[in-house]
Amino acid sequence: MSSAVRPAAGFLAAALLAVTAVPVGAAEPSDARAIARDGFIYGYPLVLMEVTKRIVTTATPAGTFVHMLSGPTPPFRVVVAPNGDTRYSSAWVDVSHEPQVLHVPDAGGRYFVAEVMDAWTDVIADPTTRIPRSAPGDYAIVGPQWNGTLPAGVRAVRSSTNDVWVLARTRNAAGDDPSVITAIQQQYRIVPLSHFGDAAYQAPPGVMRDPNTGTGPAPPALVAGMTGITYFNVLANALAANPPRAADAPIIARLAALGIGPGKTLDAPTVDPALRDALDAGVRDGLALLQAYDPPGVRHVNGWHWTADTGRFGTNYTYRAFIAMTLLAANLPEDALYPETSVDGSGAQLSGEHRYVMHFAAGNLPPVNGFWSLTLYTPDHYFVPNAIDRYTLRDTALRRNADGSIDVVIQHDPPDGDQTNWLPAPTGPFLVTLRLYWARQAGLDASYRIPPIERR
Repeated sequence: MSSAVRPAAGFLAAALLAVTAVPVGAAEPSDARAIARDGFIYGYPLVLMEVTKRIVTTATPAGTFVHMLSGPTPPFRVVVAPNGDTRYSSAWVDVSHEPQVLHVPDAGGRYFVAEVMDAWTDVIADPTTRIPRSAPGDYAIVGPQWNGTLPAGVRAVRSSTNDVWVLARTRNAAGDDPSVITAIQQQYRIVPLSHFGDAAYQAPPGVMRDPNTGTGPAPPALVAGMTGITYFNVLANALAANPPRAADAPIIARLAALGIGPGKTLDAPTVDPALRDALDAGVRDGLALLQAYDPPGVRHVNGWHWTADTGRFGTNYTYRAFIAMTLLAANLPEDALYPETSVDGSGAQLSGEHRYVMHFAAGNLPPVNGFWSLTLYTPDHYFVPNAIDRYTLRDTALRRNADGSIDVVIQHDPPDGDQTNWLPAPTGPFLVTLRLYWARQAGLDASYRIPPIERR
């Protein structure tokens, strides 16, 4: 099977695929390319989540929390566009046999959000500071086929898939005692429903991990490195574990014309060369479409574009795949917004060859109930190594001018004088994300005018 994948994704063959030969469908190669493109876009979040899960659970079994000891650093590439404001606590959950009960602790007044996603990246629960009395609490994550009664006080979270990802974020504010945050993280736990309330049962202890440890190839790069046959075989097996929704019937029927479906994979040696080429071309077409995608209806202000509704995708397959590729595990808009720009106020590409300033007037700071930050990324949405290990500027740590305004300096070389408001840039192109945690209405409706990044 390794011959069916490119070198970057070769390890996935043994880890992910159990190939069952099926007859190739009746679609002509010319039609197969279009079906493969649309099928690639439809399945991209599920495949990316599967690859991410396999990487993480290779070292840590499902149902076990992995807690970051600090914010992520450049070697951390499990999540695309990681934030530098919080500590992550991550666990993969399998609800195919019985519900799993997630305990969310009291965060001690800190901002937190315990995002629970199904395998399609839809957010199905979000206990958070924003929602009163959402924590501490116990949440039974139940699969699509389960029917039963839950213990008193346990809140039901219905997932459309058997694979579920819990990704909690706990604010790591300047001056916080790291041991206090660690203690909060260690109170997250997952218990099978059959053992809930059983004092003798010991949930797997959380694993503390240093984010400076390299995580290997980034999942989006691994998916991009797959051939068409490998991609659709991964999708077929993921669909077997996580059956498609009723609304997906049209695209599932089209894939069936290629001999692809839940649990139905292609036997690489027997696939007609013309169909093989059509599948490869369709995957390339899908990647190119996503890489050039500008979601319709997204507001553009001073070079910034606002992400539209995240975490609730329905059958908007292209937007869902685009967010998975560029912002995997995005929160619901009520919990976090992610305006982004790769250009300055004149529309020119941001580059470390130049120096920039971003001026926030005293009356035009980002509208939040929580907090806000600026994060600089490479064009593929990962942190840029720099001499002072600074990847994010947070609102509470910024120096204000006498009139209450804030000037953020973005450049490669250190600025003269005070460097408090310096966001280090690489020598080449980059992009910047403004995060608004628990945004107010002006953020939610995108009426807030984000200042442009101006070349000095």
